Amino acid sequence: MEIKVSKAALCMRLSICKMLCFVPLFISTILLISACEPSKDLSKPVNDSEKEHSQSNQETSVSNLKVPTAETEKIEAILGWLDSKTILYSVKRDGNELSQLMEWNLETNETSVFYQPAFAFSEVSISPSGTHILLSSFTSSDKASITILDRTGNPLYSVAIPAYELAYEWNSFKDGRLFVSSFYEDWTYSSYVLNPDEQTMETLDFPQPFAQWASENDLMFLDWDKEEPALTAPLEKKALHGDGADSLMLDVIHFKKMKQALMTIQVETEKQDRGTYAFYDPTNKPIHSFSVPLLKSFSDWVIPSYDFIEKNKEFITFIPNESKDADQYEGRFTLTKLNWEKGTQEELMKDMENEPLSCSLDGNFCLYGYQFEKIIDMKTHQIQRLFKQT
Repeated sequence: MEIKVSKAALCMRLSICKMLCFVPLFISTILLISACEPSKDLSKPVNDSEKEHSQSNQETSVSNLKVPTAETEKIEAILGWLDSKTILYSVKRDGNELSQLMEWNLETNETSVFYQPAFAFSEVSISPSGTHILLSSFTSSDKASITILDRTGNPLYSVAIPAYELAYEWNSFKDGRLFVSSFYEDWTYSSYVLNPDEQTMETLDFPQPFAQWASENDLMFLDWDKEEPALTAPLEKKALHGDGADSLMLDVIHFKKMKQALMTIQVETEKQDRGTYAFYDPTNKPIHSFSVPLLKSFSDWVIPSYDFIEKNKEFITFIPNESKDADQYEGRFTLTKLNWEKGTQEELMKDMENEPLSCSLDGNFCLYGYQFEKIIDMKTHQIQRLFKQT
């Protein structure tokens, strides 16, 4: 599962697949929201509804977690899962201007230094298998620095490219390989394929900036019309170095390609305020689908946070209580689990906020919150706050 955990990256995650002609508007909106949104007070207690969820079992492992914070350091953010038991997080130590990356084993409660960056990083992204970790930093107004680490925190590859903003997608079929789009200040873009294990970066002429890997050498993308604004687009697949593209289906608003499955979201024909989540096997044969209320913004659909536990064939997502314009929706969300192979669906927790999710590879825990400051025990539905601001 792909994890992007800085606030900027979370804003870009999944909803970033938008037509190029809307990129300036989209980025401007995100920047405006980020600027206007008050910072999260991580020292405040979990809200009442979360307390209610947490009281189900006080003897679970999450209730026994001891946050590894000394008086001389402060956890800034949880960055994601290195494996099913190990979390990567960043700390700021007294007297040190640069943050440090730490790893924390939830089973043993042991911590160790993972990596000491030589620069102030803006985003951290962990590959689906946890074998590669990307750090990015904007060294100037027109250049981005990318460093790829291996699982032990050793640098594998570094490169600097012209960029005002970055978007990237890990290849789950070939560990460490990346599709990268770098946007310039006028929101034109260039695309690249990075292979840190082979120390290579290839410039790629690709029709859309936001693509996902369909295989080791194929990419899927929504082919948004660059001249006429639209709320849906055809889903297409293109070989990395091929000339043409194959159309897979029409009128898609969002998709996610996993190693063994494909998920798409389409607006229902007879009920334009509802969407169909559909799952397909590696041959694009339909497996299962279900209907949900949709939230619509002024120029896009709002896709609630979700994640996959692919080994269990499970999809975890928030579902709104009703269809509405996003800026008018004041309701809460239901955290729901779907097994797309069995076709079973289970409501896990009601009255939840739609905040980013990142689940462990075994599906036992999910990080939750804008800085992943909380953790959900998926067996007991207990929520535990992982760190507080000091």
